[in-house]
Amino acid sequence: MYHIDINDFNLDYTLSCGQIFRWEKNDWWTGIVSGLVIKAKQNGNGLLIDSKLDKNFVNAYFRLDDDIEKIYSEINKDKLIDSLIQKYRGLRLIRQDPWECLVSYICSSNNTIRNIKNSIRRMCECFGEEIERGYYSFPAPEALAQVHISDMAQCRLGFRAPRVLKVASMVAAREFDLYGIKDMSYREGRGELMKIEGVGGKIADCVLLFAFEKLESFPVDTHIEHIMDSFYGEHFNNVKKSKKREEIAEFARQYFGRYCGYAQEYLYMEDFEIK
Repeated sequence: MYHIDINDFNLDYTLSCGQIFRWEKNDWWTGIVSGLVIKAKQNGNGLLIDSKLDKNFVNAYFRLDDDIEKIYSEINKDKLIDSLIQKYRGLRLIRQDPWECLVSYICSSNNTIRNIKNSIRRMCECFGEEIERGYYSFPAPEALAQVHISDMAQCRLGFRAPRVLKVASMVAAREFDLYGIKDMSYREGRGELMKIEGVGGKIADCVLLFAFEKLESFPVDTHIEHIMDSFYGEHFNNVKKSKKREEIAEFARQYFGRYCGYAQEYLYMEDFEIK
């Protein structure tokens, strides 16, 4: 067990804002990260960590190296965002593993957070490796590539199951260079991800933001569309419905700037909490 000094970090907001699916809270938060169990608890300006993951990894994972004051100053464009920064101060994006992030968000399509978590948990129990009693690693592409579609029924993924198996086969066979996306621009990476069956603009944007550090990514789902309509609707009132979410994202990039992905998470948290 070790201690990390923190500033402007809120563990509860960071892990409960819907960006990641394999953490649960009792007294401590417990998650499975990079094939290892990690327990975390915040005590004021300190973070207690119980894990084999080292301090440098955890610092990077929770993006404690971000200049959060600079990010706040750049996205703080109006009274709404100012109030959300104060309300959810310390919420940080997480640096997720690209493979786990991609599959998790394919599983998220037209799904609730509760069902997403349950399906991912079952998939890990069935096809991952047991790390400790009751804790399982996220299945590697090579493992899922060997799975028959009938065996996926127990994960209750429905129409998402064949999509997961297809992308697993592509990544395992090196037909798709997932990790190479990090070296691409935001728009190039988005185009590559959208070549995958089941990956539309919103899922691609989530993966780019949470796994590839493209902070200019602004995923738009029902929650974001609702809150953006409510407060910034005059900027895209006359846009066709089929293009609306793309226009919202483009507006956000222009309005909030290069860290608009952070603004997105604060806006999402607010609409999610209200509903």
